[in-house]
Amino acid sequence: MKTEDLRTLTQIGNALWIDRDLSRRRTVETIEAVSLLSIPEERVLERASSVLLARANREDPRINAALLGDPFFRLLPEERLILVGLHFERWSYERLARILGCTEEQVATRAWKIRVHLASQPNSTQRPAGRNRLPAVLGAVGVAPKKPTCPEFHALNPWTQRFLDEEYASRERVFLQNHLMACDDCRMALSRCRELYFHVEKMIPRSEASGDERELQGIARMAIELRKRRNPMLWTWKDAVLAFVRRAEVQLMIAFLLAMFCWQLLS
Repeated sequence: MKTEDLRTLTQIGNALWIDRDLSRRRTVETIEAVSLLSIPEERVLERASSVLLARANREDPRINAALLGDPFFRLLPEERLILVGLHFERWSYERLARILGCTEEQVATRAWKIRVHLASQPNSTQRPAGRNRLPAVLGAVGVAPKKPTCPEFHALNPWTQRFLDEEYASRERVFLQNHLMACDDCRMALSRCRELYFHVEKMIPRSEASGDERELQGIARMAIELRKRRNPMLWTWKDAVLAFVRRAEVQLMIAFLLAMFCWQLLS
């Protein structure tokens, strides 16, 4: 598993559990379990994220009681995962849909509902700049199109959110960029949505280090070793020799041969 993936899992763990020691322990346990599965390397991160989420859903909600004054930790575990995935990891709706076991449309609708809800909550731990304007912003992000050429605005899944999440294909994105240059109303709607977007981002706790570098490297080595135990086809020549030498009977034979060699030298 790549170091960047390990850092991502550490960030997700910190969003699911307030206690850093508990978060680290749950993350390491998940990596150990997933490393033993026979799944493609590109799917390991998604599977580990699903396992972390399932573990958090089984935990007693009171485990995060220490920070229930923080509106972010009053969200459900899957809602926190969605926000971390979109804002910090720049995950696509498609990837989140695979992790959550739902459709991309459901991810988009859920993301918008969470963002609007979180932006409307008083934050006791942070006071982002511009917070006094948020009520006005929330009232203006769902503006109906004023011209026939304007993109249709869906209240539960607005185009402005999809644009900021970079969910449009290149052709659609170019069309919107050209339209925004000519349409003051849509440009204002996007500006207000962007303000909401970054207000929410400031309310998501970010791990300062997302895992110590040496710790991440240690976890990475552990994951590689576990995968090799599961699949000997991944072994190198060096791995095979070391595995052979670690066997107790081989070590006894080596000790016996060394003893015989030393006896021959002394005799």
